[in-house]
Amino acid sequence: MNQTSRPLIGIAPSRKDIYMRLSKHYLDAVWRAGGLGVILSYTEDKEKLAEYAATFDGFLLSGGVDLDPVLYGEVKQFDSVEIDAERDAFELALLDAIYPTEKPILGICRGIQTLNVYLGGTLHQHMEGHSQTESGRIRGQHVTILPGTMLSALVGKTETMVNTFHHQAIKDVAPSLVVNAVSDDGFVEVVHDPNRRFLLATQFHPEIYHAEPDDDHSMAIFTAFVNACR
Repeated sequence: MNQTSRPLIGIAPSRKDIYMRLSKHYLDAVWRAGGLGVILSYTEDKEKLAEYAATFDGFLLSGGVDLDPVLYGEVKQFDSVEIDAERDAFELALLDAIYPTEKPILGICRGIQTLNVYLGGTLHQHMEGHSQTESGRIRGQHVTILPGTMLSALVGKTETMVNTFHHQAIKDVAPSLVVNAVSDDGFVEVVHDPNRRFLLATQFHPEIYHAEPDDDHSMAIFTAFVNACR
């Protein structure tokens, strides 16, 4: 049982060999928003996954390498597609365990792709022009926020600037998801599920510039997520 006043947020990390890896930006953004982030180790053990589902108040799916295209009915088409089968198996098993609980979920970068595929959507396996070389605090990509969406309600804006560190993106949107924002070249940048207490996912990395002086949406996203976990 959670004994802290801060909601516990289970975060699905990347890995290298036997080591779990996660940028401190995720943990810092969750903390600033009032939550306590905890890195989850990979497992497919149903008892352990059930403990995750029961213990944590919300879940964050972080960025990382690509999902196996087999998961959305395709074969690998590009050498740039980098697969981690163990992470795929863990995150899909985790979603099986937590999705029925209706606990809040925030997806970032790979996280938006994982959620879309889990819910029946597909991905563009490779795209050009969305992998910046500058620091993640540099927000050089313009996105349009669609009216009437969750993101629009959270930030009260019709457009913003974001960073971009991906070579894949949503192609076919899963039936339960609603597009909230798109890039100028037409790619999906944010989705949410209107039938859940909180499920929001971004293709960009708001945790990197969270609480920066020019932040006009990251703080709102993380605060709404953590508040939904209370």
